Amino acid sequence: MGQSIAVLVGNTRYDELPTLACCAKDVDAMHSLLSGTQKFSQIIDFVDQPLSSVKDKLRELADLEGGFDEVFLYFSGHGLSNSDDFHMCFSGFKETSPNSTGLSRSEAFELLRLFGAELSVVVIDACEAGRNLIKGDVSPLNRELKSGFTKFVQVSSCMESQCSLAGKDISLFTDEFIKACLLNDCGVVYYSDVENALRDAFLGNPEQTPYFIRQGTSQEKFCVDASRLSEFRKAYLPPPDAFEKNEVATSPISAIALAKAEIERIEAKVPSKEAAQEFIDGVFNATLRNTGFDLEISDFFEIRTVKYDDFDHVQNKRTVISLLDRRGGSDSFVESDVQRIKRRQPFGGLGLGVFSDLGAPDEYDKTYEIFNHCGLESVHVGIYFEPKFMALNRIFSEIVFLPRLTECFILTCNSKERRSGWGSFNEFEGTKKWRWSHHDWSDDPADVAREYVSDPYDFVEEYVLSFSEQRS
Repeated sequence: MGQSIAVLVGNTRYDELPTLACCAKDVDAMHSLLSGTQKFSQIIDFVDQPLSSVKDKLRELADLEGGFDEVFLYFSGHGLSNSDDFHMCFSGFKETSPNSTGLSRSEAFELLRLFGAELSVVVIDACEAGRNLIKGDVSPLNRELKSGFTKFVQVSSCMESQCSLAGKDISLFTDEFIKACLLNDCGVVYYSDVENALRDAFLGNPEQTPYFIRQGTSQEKFCVDASRLSEFRKAYLPPPDAFEKNEVATSPISAIALAKAEIERIEAKVPSKEAAQEFIDGVFNATLRNTGFDLEISDFFEIRTVKYDDFDHVQNKRTVISLLDRRGGSDSFVESDVQRIKRRQPFGGLGLGVFSDLGAPDEYDKTYEIFNHCGLESVHVGIYFEPKFMALNRIFSEIVFLPRLTECFILTCNSKERRSGWGSFNEFEGTKKWRWSHHDWSDDPADVAREYVSDPYDFVEEYVLSFSEQRS
């Protein structure tokens, strides 16, 4: 018999994405769960470790002698699905270079194939994790997956268009995964049983639907004896309450009652328009207070603020629209539109005929529009750092608020605007890289500004100090 190996990855800190403190606890809880099965010879944890360290360790483990019964890969952190692949995001993840700053699912599969294990298991707790392996009306178990895997199980926390909900102590999906593994207190625990328990756990949650892929016989075992998990079960699960102990019968809940409870749950998260506006204004005002604009920096810049009630001045609208499309939603507080305008062909009608005869395809320009339907004000705000020296460029720190019924997306960006004359500046040339986060309307604006808004002062100070580096 071969050995079983587990690699658990959790990322809490990100350069351009929100912090996810619960991911470290996710890894701790999963480690304890897997230890309880008594089948893994090695369980290696990677919390806030470089991507290169994880890949190097997987390659090193795959070279161990003796063969492998099972290799188990778990990931908790941010995830991104684009047109090419799904990516597990590490601390320095960038949308512009997802393959070098994140671990794509395709590369993860390649690393797992190195083990040649009898069973390969991938569990991903991240947004957009349920991306189909290939698009179209075909089976997701394509030739790429079947090649190199004997038996394969993938459990993803949500569908491609959904978010995976975090928590204060542990992520929602990871918590439910662990509970599903602890459902039986004796006998074999099969991965297929875990999948079914997860399906039931999320039946009443339309915002998050686990996604499963399996290649095998439905006989793949998570734990050969559930009694091995008894100590962990006692420590992890709350004790049954008095009603459960006495087996007091309760009347079944009607479908209408369940629907009403769900509606009330959503309703509790919807603010008044005034409260939503207060949140937006509070985040911006707290950002201004947090700039740390001290006497040293004030020698170089003066502050000017701008506020817009629409999104007309937002640069790189395509990225913002992509975020809106990926997150979906049941409201139309903010909507987008992409128009394709056919380019005029050169040389008038003659040129058009020539190009048609040659079979050249029509060319189009795209225009991107974002519309604020909800009537909230100051949805795009900014801080201009106006330079007092001609040698300095202008700094623009901006915040974009995308209101939703129960939450608000926030995008922030700092950029330099180069001088175009003695009293003028060009807008930032290039693609703006937005840092984004999403928040309940009840979140504290001061906490949001401090933890999630890109710090304008740090950006300005770094720019000023760059001149001393040039001199040295």
